[in-house]
Parts: sequence; structure tokens; C-alpha cells
Amino acid sequence: MKTNMSTLAIPELKMKFSNRGSVRKVELWNFYHLQNSDLTEQAFRRILYSLEKERLITPIGAGIYVLLNPFLASNKKKFVPSLSPTAQQLSLDVRKNFPYTQYLIWETGALHEFMTHQPSQSQIILEIEKEATESVFNKLKEQSSGNIFLEPDRVTYERYIIDAPESILLLQLVTQSPKMKTKGVVSARLEKILVDIFSDEDRFFTFHGQEMINIFENAFSMYWINTKTLFRYAGRRKVVERLKNFINTRTQIELSTLLENIE
Repeated sequence: MKTNMSTLAIPELKMKFSNRGSVRKVELWNFYHLQNSDLTEQAFRRILYSLEKERLITPIGAGIYVLLNPFLASNKKKFVPSLSPTAQQLSLDVRKNFPYTQYLIWETGALHEFMTHQPSQSQIILEIEKEATESVFNKLKEQSSGNIFLEPDRVTYERYIIDAPESILLLQLVTQSPKMKTKGVVSARLEKILVDIFSDEDRFFTFHGQEMINIFENAFSMYWINTKTLFRYAGRRKVVERLKNFINTRTQIELSTLLENIE
């Protein structure tokens, strides 16, 4: 059954949530249940679908949405990575040869739009669960003559990776990494990418200094960032306080407001 516009209660929805940075799914359920005490789960799912279709909300995490208020001129978007043909083929190879292995893939090229100086190189980061890293590495080396490196250190990075047009870095998957699916490929969410480049200076030193400030400020201004997801993952990388200090003292990001909105 089609959901009509009156069912969405848009004026009331904006009045209640337009001053919020984000809203939880359970809050939307409570709101619409007050509008209709006979609301069913199926009807609620139709409402959420209609709100997304009308571009009134957008999901930014598990059970968290941003209300897209047209009266607040926001140009922020949901981050959807553009994966290169190499990355897509790499994902297919892993799924084909290791169907029960957890993996995640992302590319440093996703950061280029946030940077002042555009790198000519890009690395594909393939994260594999610990037990399978050696097996996956050996299989990929058999199938490809490209630059594939297993857990490279800074010396290896400076000697063989930094000047190569494209390289594949095979790393151990960090548990509870924020992830998403893009065209069937398990890829990293922007929150994870930001934390990873911040915490791993040996491998991602080219993004540090002023460029790290540019990356964070531009990422926060251009895309919806779930700060709860960001700092939960930063906890996994043991950099929560250092990351908060960096954002508060080195960038123009209003972190206190963002934290209020998601807590």
C-alpha cells in the first residue's frame, strides 16, 4: 500500500527534529506511533522508505538518520565510495577464492577530493581477517604481477609504494570496523577511513600535517559524519583522546555540537 504525504506528517516532523543533527530510528518510531497508535512494523518501514525517497531523511549509520531540512541549506551528502576497476576485481577474487573470509576494501583515492595537493598515486587497502592474511596474500601474488604488499612498514612504503601509481596493501582487518556495501563490495565507511589515516602514521604519513586538517574539515563539511561511529572505532584503534584533541585544537570543526546531536 502506498504511503500518502499526510501519513508522513512532514510539518510536525520538521518541528520536532529540525534542530537536531541526527535522529534515531526508535525516535522516529515513537513519533509516528503517537500519530497512529495502530502503526505496524510494515507500515513504519514504508514510512521510512517514503521519507528517504522524498529526500527528507538519509541514513548515516545503524539506526541513525539525518533530517534533511530544506530550510537549512545543507549541501552535505551521504558518503558513497567510487571503487576503481582494480578494487572491484580484487573484491571478486577474494569472494571467489575465500568465500568464508571476512574482508573490507577501500582506496586512498577517496581522500583526494578533500586535499589541497592532489597525489598522483593511489593505494588499495584490502583488510582481511588475521587467520587468512597469508593465504590471501599468496593467492593474490600468484594471480597478479602488480604491486602487492603484506603489512608493509614505513621503510617499505617509502622505497616501493609511495611512487607507484597503484599498489595493493594487504592489512589485518580491525574487528568492528565501520563498513558498508557498494555494488556488492564490502567497503569502508568514511568514519573508518578518517580514523585509519589518523592513527596509522607509518603507512599514511603522506596525509598528515596540514593535509590531515584539510581532509577532516572538508570531509565534515561535505558529508554526513556519524561521530558516535567515528569515536567508537577510534576506541578500537586506541586514539580517542588524541583524535578529540586534534579535532578541537587543530580544526574548525564544532565537535561539541556534533556530539550533542548524536548522544
